[in-house]
Amino acid sequence: MKAGTHLVGALAAATAYDMLTPETLTSIEMGWETAIFFGAALGGGLLPDICHPQSKAGRRIPVFSWLLRLIFGHRTFTHSLIFLVLIAVLTGMIPGSAGEMIQHGAFIGMVSHYLLDMLTSRGIQLFYPLETTIRFPFHTRTGSWLGEGSVNMLCLAWVTYYGMNMIGL
Repeated sequence: MKAGTHLVGALAAATAYDMLTPETLTSIEMGWETAIFFGAALGGGLLPDICHPQSKAGRRIPVFSWLLRLIFGHRTFTHSLIFLVLIAVLTGMIPGSAGEMIQHGAFIGMVSHYLLDMLTSRGIQLFYPLETTIRFPFHTRTGSWLGEGSVNMLCLAWVTYYGMNMIGL
């Protein structure tokens, strides 16, 4: 999937998490913590593509991105459960409620990234270093109008519903 789809997917996943499990983030109140949570979700939605030098995340730290790609390739280590746990542990070391918001948001964004990439024909190596590719039985080509367009429309519809629900409509 492309960066825009990953951002919309991360936002949809974060809003679903906030709506469906409100007791999990007891300290989230429409303020700075909300911004941190949703910002971390958006960042987490892009982070797994750090292994691709032409991605939005990869262009921010090109040398690191190039090195990751050289060592691991694309959609391997940074799209694995090992990387997900590593990021969860690292973000869990950030103290206070801001750290909790970053940890939850990044985790949710990354999971949405993994699920969206499992919708592509290339899939991901979720259990890296095992070379098993995981993808959904129904999949699409990255960048396809039908595949990414339909995912974007569904995610945007959900985010719109969430927003309307938050303001009481």
